[in-house]
Amino acid sequence: MDMGSSFPSATGRRRDSRLRIRQGVPAQAMTLDGQLSASVLDLSQSGAHLRLSEPLRTGQDVMLWWLGFEAFGRVVWVSGSDAGLEFYDLVPAPVLLHTREQVDAGRVRSTDEVAIDAARAWYQGWR
Repeated sequence: MDMGSSFPSATGRRRDSRLRIRQGVPAQAMTLDGQLSASVLDLSQSGAHLRLSEPLRTGQDVMLWWLGFEAFGRVVWVSGSDAGLEFYDLVPAPVLLHTREQVDAGRVRSTDEVAIDAARAWYQGWR
């Protein structure tokens, strides 16, 4: 399937197929208000579903970084600590494929694993 092709409007709101990431890929989200920890829960060429350390606002501009990649977009929906981004430029298909390969090969530590390791390092630093 060509990852850059659009689906007919009958498929719903999604314009592009999504790469679903069960445990999330650790990421950083930068806004004019500062930098937030994020987890990418799904990703497509045109957008992403994020879970964030702090909520965002609809319409806010966000620079997203994950696995050495970046994309710039705006928040189009918010539900609690989750947000949907619509990218201003399409993410190249090879970036999605590389992300999928890293997740499938187990080379990406989940957001939960990263948080547990950070907490462990903090705790051990206080001993």
